[in-house]
Amino acid sequence: MPPRKLALDLGRCSSYICKSCLDSLRPATARPWLARPSSNAARRAQPSPSNPRKLEAVPDPAELQRMLAEELERSPEPTSSPGGLDVNFFNQEAPGRLRRLRDNDEFGEVSGGLDAEIETAINDLEKQMINTAKMLRRMEKQGGQDKADELRKQFKKTLRLQYKGKTGPEAEEYGLLRISGFSGPRQRTVANLNTFLARDSVVKGGIPRAKDVAECWKYYSAARKTLSTAWQNVPQEVWNFLWMVLSWEGEGVENPNRMQHIYILAKDMQAAGVPLRESQQLLAIEAMFIEGWEDEAIEAWKKGVVTLGSKPETFTDYWELGVRMCALHGDTERAHRAAETLLRSSQPPNARILLPVIRALAAKKATVDQAWESYQHMRTLLGESITIEDYDEVIAVFLTSDSVEYALQAFVDMMFSRTIDIRGKTRLPLTVGNHFFIGKWLKRLIGVGDLGGAYKVVMYVQSKGITPSPIQLNGLIGAWLRSGAAENMERAENLAWSMIRARLDYVKQRHETVKFYDPYSLSVTEGSDSEPKFICQTRATAETFSLLAENYCSRRLHSRLQKLFEVLRQAEIGPTSFLMNQLIRSYSQNGEADEAANLYHTMTKEQNIRPDGHTFLTLFNSLSVNRLFQRDPDLSRKDIIAARQFFRDMVEADWAFDSPDIFAQLPRTILFSLLKAKDYRGTIVAARAMRELFAFHPPEALLIELATGAGSLQVKTKRNMDRLVSGRRTIEMLMKKHRMELIKSGHPGVKMTEEEKVNELHDVLEKLMLLKAGAQSVGRDEVEQLLEEVAREMGVYDVVVKKNIGLIAKHRKLGKQMTGPV
Repeated sequence: MPPRKLALDLGRCSSYICKSCLDSLRPATARPWLARPSSNAARRAQPSPSNPRKLEAVPDPAELQRMLAEELERSPEPTSSPGGLDVNFFNQEAPGRLRRLRDNDEFGEVSGGLDAEIETAINDLEKQMINTAKMLRRMEKQGGQDKADELRKQFKKTLRLQYKGKTGPEAEEYGLLRISGFSGPRQRTVANLNTFLARDSVVKGGIPRAKDVAECWKYYSAARKTLSTAWQNVPQEVWNFLWMVLSWEGEGVENPNRMQHIYILAKDMQAAGVPLRESQQLLAIEAMFIEGWEDEAIEAWKKGVVTLGSKPETFTDYWELGVRMCALHGDTERAHRAAETLLRSSQPPNARILLPVIRALAAKKATVDQAWESYQHMRTLLGESITIEDYDEVIAVFLTSDSVEYALQAFVDMMFSRTIDIRGKTRLPLTVGNHFFIGKWLKRLIGVGDLGGAYKVVMYVQSKGITPSPIQLNGLIGAWLRSGAAENMERAENLAWSMIRARLDYVKQRHETVKFYDPYSLSVTEGSDSEPKFICQTRATAETFSLLAENYCSRRLHSRLQKLFEVLRQAEIGPTSFLMNQLIRSYSQNGEADEAANLYHTMTKEQNIRPDGHTFLTLFNSLSVNRLFQRDPDLSRKDIIAARQFFRDMVEADWAFDSPDIFAQLPRTILFSLLKAKDYRGTIVAARAMRELFAFHPPEALLIELATGAGSLQVKTKRNMDRLVSGRRTIEMLMKKHRMELIKSGHPGVKMTEEEKVNELHDVLEKLMLLKAGAQSVGRDEVEQLLEEVAREMGVYDVVVKKNIGLIAKHRKLGKQMTGPV
């Protein structure tokens, strides 16, 4: 906002002079200024203090170059005046409220919309001009007229290059981008837009960035209301630059509101009377259509048939836009005619323009056959150039419209070079009607995320006498459950329980007299109104139960999980370790830790289920020290007994690590569980046993966390950071103590082998446990005696104390892929 009032400091009094009165006092012969003075000294250098000059807007680039050239021709001597008036500038921020401006920089920014960076650039340009004029005048006095003329031309050329403006992606130049001629309360928004347009970082290298697009709309949208009062003051170059930035859709630039911005910008340009180029007209019509003005956009497209539709530069884009808009609008006849106009023209035809027509025709039952004919026409035109992506799009179109037969025919066309016609046949040919072929199709549909289409294929092929494989349906159920959507999870449950019913019916045929649990009460729904009821004939497998069990456990649906296991026994499918782990985890989450432990013993002892590493990880997590925030001493004592028993069973069980994740999680969980229960002796024994059986070596980071007594300190609060610092100090102190013992025993203490470093980590861990137990002063022999008693209870006496090589090799849990320390 330009300053509304000026106060002249006359020593004893001051008064306000409005801008209109100040303009009336200005002499008509006053010379226009080139740049604002950069200091009070420059203002005092004015010819006469009694004739204050009117503040003018920064001239246009061409006008600026003309005035600079005239100044160079004249080459005047700069004049100065020792005296002058001190002028105080004020800004009216609200009616009746004035604020004194701090300095000349703020005055220039408020009055002209220039920030300090641009103001400095203008001042530097003024200084360069004056210095160059002095140099040229001295050269002319010394007789170097020719050399002065040559330098003057070179300076003019440099000046033009300096103000050539910004460059776009296609090397187009936009000149000096600036909007002038606005004043009033909202002039600040125009100033902000000018500041943005003048930044060197905007469209750097000629390519807009995502930040450029976002900030361009931010400043332009804020200034639109002010600009609308005088659209004619916006230069053509600014419109072109704004269009280039806001319509940019280059690689790596996110512009989600591109069409909305183009629609608004096109309306503003139309209001300003700025003619749109042909390419801009097409983009504006498309933006109008996308923004919801479909009828108006199509009408504008029709009117452009003579101009846009006949020029070679816009012929293809014009008719392609018409095909897309008419197809989306439901005018399939006009869309088809527009596509035929393209395909029959002399321009290189692109048969894929028929895809919008195919999609529009397939959306209606009455025109599905026409959609198939358009697909065949496109396939003929493309020939060998047709791609898998083209087939996928056609297949998705027909699956969406429930035309599964046409979709299968398109998939057959993609898979076989020869023509196999399956339409209208009661039974599919053997080359198509088999598990392998249908399985490939289902796998592809699931892979691209078309789960609804995959389900339609399952229903279709079953109606043709083909029973899908359980592996294929389990894959569909798993994909539905992983999506997390409530609708997909409901569909997954319905399909899974339908497979379970098929399994129970199969078992029931062999045991007609056995009373079965009714699984129908467990399903969520039998099918929504929009989907037909589907009775699956594919029988459930253990994987089907596992998928449901994992889902029920993660959703904490304990009652459903219990019923699922009741049905599992009726289905005569042996429970796996995975199913057992899910049930143990569910009981633990439900607060029934004792029931979880009893279930583990029952299923491993009576049903001979072999546990794995995940089983013991689940058991240790079921301890109260890992479930409850508030520690209970009585429960902690029970946890010690249970944890030692779990560890004994883990050592005796025949299993091996199957993944790096469990290899990292299980030892850590065991140590923290015993530490939280304050079983320090058990922690030392477990660490020694896991060193032999797991090749486990505690890293320094784990030792620091054990020193703090917390399993996870990832949240960087002040309390946690203090605990980490304290834990680090403790570990460093214990490491220093260990190395002093090595030096006393004759070790140099400078370089350590890898084995010595591993021994150091284990020794520090044991010293840490003794420190926490308050037994750091207890003798070594007494400590070892106490550890032997615990080792017998944990079932690792022969491993830890006797070091029986045969038993160690027998109970080692490392698989072939698990090597090296954790």
